[in-house]
Amino acid sequence: MRRFPRPRLLVSACLEFEKVRYDGRTVPCLVVKELMPFVDFIKVCPECEVGLGVPRDALRIVNVGGRERLIQPRTGRDVTDQVDAFADRFIASLPPLDGFLFKSGSPTIGFYNIKVYDHPVGAGVVGRTSGIFAQKILRHYWGYPIEDDKRILNRKIRDEFLTKIFIFAGFREAAETGDPGALKDFHECNKYLFASYNMDGEAKLGRALAMGNPLAYFDELRRLLANPRKASGIASMAELIYKRYENQLSSRETGWFYELITKFQKNKVSRDVLLETLELFAVRMSDWQIVDQTLFAPYPPELVPDADDDRDRDYQKAMSIP
Repeated sequence: MRRFPRPRLLVSACLEFEKVRYDGRTVPCLVVKELMPFVDFIKVCPECEVGLGVPRDALRIVNVGGRERLIQPRTGRDVTDQVDAFADRFIASLPPLDGFLFKSGSPTIGFYNIKVYDHPVGAGVVGRTSGIFAQKILRHYWGYPIEDDKRILNRKIRDEFLTKIFIFAGFREAAETGDPGALKDFHECNKYLFASYNMDGEAKLGRALAMGNPLAYFDELRRLLANPRKASGIASMAELIYKRYENQLSSRETGWFYELITKFQKNKVSRDVLLETLELFAVRMSDWQIVDQTLFAPYPPELVPDADDDRDRDYQKAMSIP
């Protein structure tokens, strides 16, 4: 059985762990709960770390003279400098990480679409930004897997996030051995997964690997994974694998498979159907180099959501038959 690396994630402490939300509650997050057996979490709550306490008055980001300031509307207290200083100290103390999962909507730790107000009191929203603490994370950890508890409920966003944190963890574990062979093995087992993102990007990774420079390799890896996979890249990768077997299969099988690729490109069959078909061909040809690729299982199968949430539901029960 394949051994998966163990990602190390920085997570908002309020997500399932500690009662540190401004109102003294934890925030339910199913993805965090499901990840617990497979991931090492490092927890943080910037607002508690700068002494605001629990429960506490809410904060908001306010545009003050063209600068974003973190202010408590009720008290007028400005804690921007304290949060900035904590962020610098905290980041300097962190071990190598593989990703981030933060609370949505937070003016300190939220990554996306955080409201910026024109005054500490009132409802005048003048823009959107990232939380004050999160801004430091984004600058320091460019290209890393980063999500929040709301966006990750989307199946595609969740799949991309899980894929990337396990890739990052695999690279980190290989690099930490100091053995060039470990990094080579990491690249080889991820080769077709990388190609599904971008074939040119995979080639650049190969050249960085040949240079024997893990830092250069990691820079290329972050660039490659900066954007999600597209159907065109997955289709090109699938064709690349299939060509390994084309001469050993009948023309009818070849025609059938290329029709499957066309259906995938037209969004008539899913990526999973295409990949499982490729895996079946690889098993049939005893091509274990391909069967063992992370392409077919980039993260533990226990983290794969149900294919059909309504499976086995009795839709006929409510029907009235005369």
